[in-house]
Amino acid sequence: MKDNQAKYSVAIIISVGLHVVLLVLLGLSATSAPLKPQPKMKTIQAVVVSEQAVKQHADRIKRTAQEKRRKEQQRLQQAEDRINKLNEERRQKEAAIVKAKNDHRKAEQAAKRAETKRAEKEVERKLAEAAVLKAEQQRLKKVEERKKAEAATKKAKQAAVAADKKRKVAEEKERKRQETEKKRVVEKKRKAAEKERQRLAEIERDRQEHLMQEQIEAEFASGLASEIQQLDAVRQQEVLSEVDKYRARIQSSIQRNMLTSDAMKGKSCALNIRLSNSGLVLSVTSGKGDSIVCRAGVNAVNKVGSLPMSTDPDVASKLKNINLIFRPEI
Repeated sequence: MKDNQAKYSVAIIISVGLHVVLLVLLGLSATSAPLKPQPKMKTIQAVVVSEQAVKQHADRIKRTAQEKRRKEQQRLQQAEDRINKLNEERRQKEAAIVKAKNDHRKAEQAAKRAETKRAEKEVERKLAEAAVLKAEQQRLKKVEERKKAEAATKKAKQAAVAADKKRKVAEEKERKRQETEKKRVVEKKRKAAEKERQRLAEIERDRQEHLMQEQIEAEFASGLASEIQQLDAVRQQEVLSEVDKYRARIQSSIQRNMLTSDAMKGKSCALNIRLSNSGLVLSVTSGKGDSIVCRAGVNAVNKVGSLPMSTDPDVASKLKNINLIFRPEI
């Protein structure tokens, strides 16, 4: 700023110097021109006017210089203000950039923490989903195993029913065959006896036909009664054999449907069971025996609901009211 003021001072001095030189030149030109007689008063006035004009001109130059200096100072001040303002704006921008960087860094850190937390939650969610999926798979596996077990049990029951039915058919076929065979033997014996009677009758006809006839009839009656007794004995034996078979089947059916425990080992219970013609359980009562075995036996009979029953009336009549000594198989 001091350099500018020095420059302005030099310019003013130069300007004043030029004006002085101009005045000197004007003065010389005036002396070299021919002199005319003029009033003395006017010449003094002309010189005064010239000095005043120079002074005014010098003042104008000074004011102009001052104005220029003021404007230059004002321009410099404005430039300095702009520089200060730009510096302030730069500092503010730099502070804003630093703040933005800090905010960005904090935002990135917060985002990283949020991402880490989200990732942890995602892992937890996936683990939970995996646990749920594993539990569901285990449940489905158990359901499938239970269904397979049920299917196997059902198949086994169906096979047992089919085997029992097949056995019954075979037993019935065998019983009919035995009955047919027994009837054939009886018929054969009867025919043989009849033939023997006829033969004896022919032999004795000439001799005591009437007596022989009575004797033959008596012998035939006696033989027939004996045969009938034999047939009755055989039939009774068949009935008892069938009863024993059905008793074994009934005990087996009770055993299959009975809930057993080691506490029942070696113990028994007397059971009385009343059945209908179709084998439907009408009543079951326990008698002498272990209370646990008795209770389990009664529950098993009631659970079955229907027990094996023969279609043979003689066998069925002995099964309608049956007494068993039940010993659970452990």
